[in-house]
Amino acid sequence: MRFFIITFFFFISLQNFGQSFKMSSLIDDYNRNGEIEGVVFDGENESEPLIFAEVFVKETNMAVVTEIDGSFKLSLKPGKYSLLFSFIGYKSIEIKNIEVSSSSTIKLNQVLNALKIETSISEINTILKAK
Repeated sequence: MRFFIITFFFFISLQNFGQSFKMSSLIDDYNRNGEIEGVVFDGENESEPLIFAEVFVKETNMAVVTEIDGSFKLSLKPGKYSLLFSFIGYKSIEIKNIEVSSSSTIKLNQVLNALKIETSISEINTILKAK
């Protein structure tokens, strides 16, 4: 009888004071998405935030548009990604091999510069004379 009482109290103490290890917690940590967030700036206007610029993730064909403060936020599965920053009238920039880890946040700010028009005055005069 003494053996059963000691065994009973032993199992009760293990249940109450023992640490539990859940394998699912390791799997959940791996499956959690990582984040890329940042701000897109206008290189032509004293680095003001660029509103409605597009941030495109090539591997997922997903795109987000920057907010009114130029900020963006992407939630991606762990892996390597290429981001394409673009805006009408501005030179697009591609950033490759961005490593996203689970439950981490990458800060990525980008400056976009306006496209330069490559025309000379003689080309403009030729166009005007043709009309």
